[in-house]
This record gives sequence, structure tokens and C-alpha cells, in this order.
Amino acid sequence: MNTIFYWLGRAIIAVIQKLSLLQVARLGRFFGALAFHFDARHRRVALDNLNRCFGPEKSAAEIHALARENFCRLGENYLCAIKTSAMTADELKAHVEFVNLERLPQKVGDAPPRNVVVAIGHFGNFELYARFHDHRPDYQCATTYRALNQPAITG
Repeated sequence: MNTIFYWLGRAIIAVIQKLSLLQVARLGRFFGALAFHFDARHRRVALDNLNRCFGPEKSAAEIHALARENFCRLGENYLCAIKTSAMTADELKAHVEFVNLERLPQKVGDAPPRNVVVAIGHFGNFELYARFHDHRPDYQCATTYRALNQPAITG
């Protein structure tokens, strides 16, 4: 079964990486909307959590729209992460901007810059932060991830 998942995953990834980033984003939103429609368990969790957060502030229709949009954005982010992982720094320039780079400690002479830890929100295509090195080569960057259940795909 792992072999089937591996080859299926590889085929899906190959198709995604052949499309433009805009096409991938739209496809991801489509699959996110499908997930919202078919994944009743997670849809219920999202709706319950939003109701807890907003209670009487928002109508049932507004809560439903927020939950659906969240699923769409998750789908968009998942597929765009696959696409951007194969894009070069030059290809990403039209889509990604790092701002306030001058606020980070600068390299002086041969000494490496002072160590810093940058914490970010867990939303969006946060895998792109590992690509920060393309903009500040004097910094070593990394992100973490949770491995998949299929070792051949994770490896």
C-alpha cells in the first residue's frame, strides 16, 4: 500500500509543479471547498470553534462563510507549498517579499551575525521562511515539519 501511495503522491506532485502558481492556488481553493463539503468531522470542529470565539457577534451564515474560507485557504496553502518548494529564488521573487531585512543584525567582517530566533504565525505557506537564505545568505534558516505516515514519501 505504501508503494501505491508513493507513486500516487509523486504523480500528483508532478502535475502540481507543472502548473502556474495561480492555477495551483485556485486548484487548492477548489479542493479546500470540497474538503469543507465532504469532511463533516473537521467542518463541525471548525464551526464549533468559530461559534465559541464569536458567539453572538456573528450570524450563523457569517460563521459558516468563515469556516468555508478557512478550508479554502488551507487547500490553497497546501498545494502552493508543494509548488513553491520546486520554484527557484528568481521564480519566487514575483510572489514573495521579505520586508525590514535591515532590522536583523548585520554581519560584521568575518564574524557571523548575532544569533536570532524569529517566531512566526502558523498560517500561510510558512515553508517559504526556509528560503529566507536566498535574501540574506549570511543567515542559516530552517523550518520543522511533521513526517507523513508513508515513509517513502517523507524520506
